[in-house]
Amino acid sequence: MGHSPQFHAAFNSVTKTYDYDACFHEIKPYIKKATFAVANLEAPIAGKPFSGFPNFSSPDELLDGLKKAGFNVLLTANNHILDRGKVGLERTIQQIEKRNLYHVGSYIDENKRCNSYPLILESKGVRLALLNCTYGTNNIKAVKPNKINYIDTLEIIRDIKKADKSGVDLKIMTIHWGNENELHSNKIQESLAKFLVNHGINLIIGSHPHVIQNAEIQFDKNHNPVPVFYSLGNCISNQLGPNTNGGLMVKINISTVNKTITSASYLPMYVYKGTLNGHFQFHLIPTISYFSNPRSYSLNKGDSISLEDFDSRTRKRLVDVKLIR
Repeated sequence: MGHSPQFHAAFNSVTKTYDYDACFHEIKPYIKKATFAVANLEAPIAGKPFSGFPNFSSPDELLDGLKKAGFNVLLTANNHILDRGKVGLERTIQQIEKRNLYHVGSYIDENKRCNSYPLILESKGVRLALLNCTYGTNNIKAVKPNKINYIDTLEIIRDIKKADKSGVDLKIMTIHWGNENELHSNKIQESLAKFLVNHGINLIIGSHPHVIQNAEIQFDKNHNPVPVFYSLGNCISNQLGPNTNGGLMVKINISTVNKTITSASYLPMYVYKGTLNGHFQFHLIPTISYFSNPRSYSLNKGDSISLEDFDSRTRKRLVDVKLIR
């Protein structure tokens, strides 16, 4: 997310520039280990004037911070992509591409979508198809020729078939769905998840509720396990309530021999708004890093209790999947 206190904290009054590096410093070691590191970009890079909720536009330097941290794939099908309309959508895509990052979910036109969707990611002989769609865009309609992927089951089926024809090994759906602040998936999400699994999706990662929801393992027609994470919560934002003050990193291991998912695990991240390593910023703290050496973070009592409570709530909600250790 890109609330206004976040870009105010990133602003350097001396150089008149923005720097988000401190935000991701603590999670960078985990991100750098991934072949593909994916994040939902729920703040258009639409240029000045920068703004937070309800119509977001974050500085270009947010993309620099994400890239330096190791993220290389950004999702853009979410309810805020059209906050600044056609100009905002197109500029967001242009700035992402300028930094040689992958993106999926929103397109300048149908031709661009046709040539690059689903996004095919390949490494060590394994080919992945990454799909991305959203329930809506806050009642703002895309202006032609712009194209956004919505949750359209007929279109999703066509996209899955297209991925199969391209010879991919695994198909991943990243989907913006559900109700905000609800701690459990609803019947619509669960029905859609079954639909996706039945049509060949091998992994489902959800966003939008801003809180961490339950996760489960479903099984496809061939009895292969399909991890379903209904909502990863907030990676980073200014929503600092009991259930919105953090999110998950999910780690998926894929066998290069069998070309199947061998494990799915998670790591809770707490959003600490304060000074760390000399920087006042919104810092993402992996909870296991904090528990291994709490003194190195020097959190006040309130933040320490909040982090511990966040971690405890998260683990109870995710009893069906493994914790990264």
